[in-house]
Amino acid sequence: MSTTNAIQRKLADLTRRPGTQKGSRANAWKTTRDGKMIGDAASKLGYLLETEVFRPLSAPERTWLAESTTMVSCERGRVFYTPDEPGEVVFILKRGRVDLYRIAADGRKLVVATLGPHTIFGEMGLLGQGMYGCYAEATEESLICVLSRADLQALIRRNPDVGLRLLAELGARLQQREEELESLAFRGLPARLATLLLREADIYGTIDGYSHQELAERLGTYRETVSQLLGRFRSEGLVAVEPRRIRLLDRTGLEAYAES
Repeated sequence: MSTTNAIQRKLADLTRRPGTQKGSRANAWKTTRDGKMIGDAASKLGYLLETEVFRPLSAPERTWLAESTTMVSCERGRVFYTPDEPGEVVFILKRGRVDLYRIAADGRKLVVATLGPHTIFGEMGLLGQGMYGCYAEATEESLICVLSRADLQALIRRNPDVGLRLLAELGARLQQREEELESLAFRGLPARLATLLLREADIYGTIDGYSHQELAERLGTYRETVSQLLGRFRSEGLVAVEPRRIRLLDRTGLEAYAES
């Protein structure tokens, strides 16, 4: 499979700190070990095989994939993809969380998708999936694999099972997007916020890492509105609100809001 210089061009951009000039050696990306991009093939392969899409690969294909990708770690708040980019690379999120968002005419940020570990995203015209004018931002410390779009397409042609699994993943993501769009169109903000809290809570009923502003961006509204609604939920004994943490106290009550 032939490779392109897409990864090299993207990494040249990603490894510059915001505000630095081309050619700077300052590195905004780091690993948990030595502050450099992760390059160990065995380490990369272990991360890649955690992604369901790549499990059908043969041993030679796995070796090729590990050698053809680059793993980088991105700090929280880094925007690593913008709408004006040509879309020559595909990203595989191995650890952390990434928001895909658009900027409205009035300056508001509208989050169209929040991606978790083992998610593949980027411009993939072969499968009808694209970024559609979105920004991509790491909302917590994230480990990301970078693969050229041409190499992914070649891999799918060589091993169609990869394409089938990727289609299944994209289909599930599209269904979730349609449900969120339906909620935005037909349900009130209290119902949408209650649904979001129920969906994001862990098994202990805790939602970590979201500010009121970030919740507002997920819902397409203003921070003040979300703060007021959380205050109402708190006064009704439904939630406890702490800095960047929300604990669900009454799931039944929130479910009643979600269904209203």
